[in-house]
Amino acid sequence: MTVSPTRRRAAIALRFAAVVPCLIALPIFWAAGWGLAAWGLSAGLLALNIALAAAFDLAGRGRGQVTIVGLMGVSLLLRAWLTFGILFAVAWWGDRQLAVAAAAAFLLYFTVDMVGRSVAHVVTKDDAPRPVAPAGEAA
Repeated sequence: MTVSPTRRRAAIALRFAAVVPCLIALPIFWAAGWGLAAWGLSAGLLALNIALAAAFDLAGRGRGQVTIVGLMGVSLLLRAWLTFGILFAVAWWGDRQLAVAAAAAFLLYFTVDMVGRSVAHVVTKDDAPRPVAPAGEAA
């Protein structure tokens, strides 16, 4: 698979696209008086999600398409359960307002992250033509 360096850099930037709304949210949290602890929790959860996604991406390198799709599914479920488990624990044993504000912000970050990762996948897709197998032969 050959992907141009420009497309590779664009894909890397898209994989970290969620950092942009996270940084934009900091002055919004501060100005609205929602507390920087809520922003810090949401930013920490974003960092945890990015790290876990990168670990699963690394584990999938060089593997078959079915394995990669399986790893991505496990990654998505693990990250969702872990994130909302942490938010639930903070709401249950800590500050509910903090957990709700962090959850709302994280929902935005997670959405941007998923869109960015999807677009990054399309950007890095190899555009080289594939050989067509003659009729009757297995692909």
